[in-house]
Amino acid sequence: MRIVEVITGGEPGGAQRHVAELVTYLIAQGHEVAIIHGGGKWLSQAVSDKAEVYYLSQLKREISFQDTMAFSALRALILKLSPNVVHAHSSKAGILCRLIGWREKIPVVYTAHGFVFVDPTRPLLTRRLFQFLEAWGARHSQGIITLSDVDLEFAKKAGTQAIVRKIPNGVPVRKKGVRCLGLRRNVGFIGRFSREKGLDVIIEAAAMSSQWRWLLAGDGVLPSKLNEHRAELTNAHWLGWMDNSEQFFQQVDIIVQPSYKEGLPYTVLDAMACGIPVVATPVGALPEILSQVDSRLLCPLGDARGLVQAVEFAFEHYDSLARSSYELIKTRYDLEVQLRQTVEMLALAARS
Repeated sequence: MRIVEVITGGEPGGAQRHVAELVTYLIAQGHEVAIIHGGGKWLSQAVSDKAEVYYLSQLKREISFQDTMAFSALRALILKLSPNVVHAHSSKAGILCRLIGWREKIPVVYTAHGFVFVDPTRPLLTRRLFQFLEAWGARHSQGIITLSDVDLEFAKKAGTQAIVRKIPNGVPVRKKGVRCLGLRRNVGFIGRFSREKGLDVIIEAAAMSSQWRWLLAGDGVLPSKLNEHRAELTNAHWLGWMDNSEQFFQQVDIIVQPSYKEGLPYTVLDAMACGIPVVATPVGALPEILSQVDSRLLCPLGDARGLVQAVEFAFEHYDSLARSSYELIKTRYDLEVQLRQTVEMLALAARS
């Protein structure tokens, strides 16, 4: 197959990792692959020796006056590449690609890495617009891949004739022993410092729990209010971006993911694959995963005290939760299965 992968941004992130791993697998299987994205060096560097990479400066994450130019440039490039199937990621790229596919009779598969319209940190008008566009896009797709049951339900209710499947992210699992807790217990977060990740909740929770050390790794611009509180916390350590997540996982005992919106974050899977318990909010696929370990690892959205209580529970039952987390990822979230099922979906759409 000739496959074009399209994603809005090429900066580090879960969707970008998904694309990089998939492209590597597709090339190894003998497929021709090109990637189109709107900027950021990480993805280009990750796949530059495997696939052709095209950069469209007009392809921005947020709704913009440049969207009409992005549509025209993306359409011209896709027609030039003449793929058997287009595989789109992220909301903006997903909408534009399906519009192009509908007009030009090109099969499009869309992977929803968590729908934007469920993010309560975004303006209501923006959420309603994206919900309308996603419903339209679902009815103009050849294939839709979701990472969670809740997104799968939305796609099916949109009245689409597309092939709709849930294909959770997967990760490689290495055999790990259950770690011993130290005297100073470390709670960690790693990811983008963006509003939907719940950094405000983490900072409030850190202020309530001076008995723990909070290690926060990532990059992005924090709102000024969070920066003010950040300076007051003596038990919170800001480590900046870390390319090697395994090095970070060696320093932490528990990972927190108090997001307002998620699909299925690799951070959670990677941590559990290392035998590290995770505390998170019930968004995206997170309740599906953590309820298989223990539902008390879930805390309400925006609830710092609830986050602290869930972390306390995780420390109290650490050994059993660590073992259960590791076994779950090893048996249910395998990277090879995810990649194989995704390629099967692309092939089905290309033949439609």
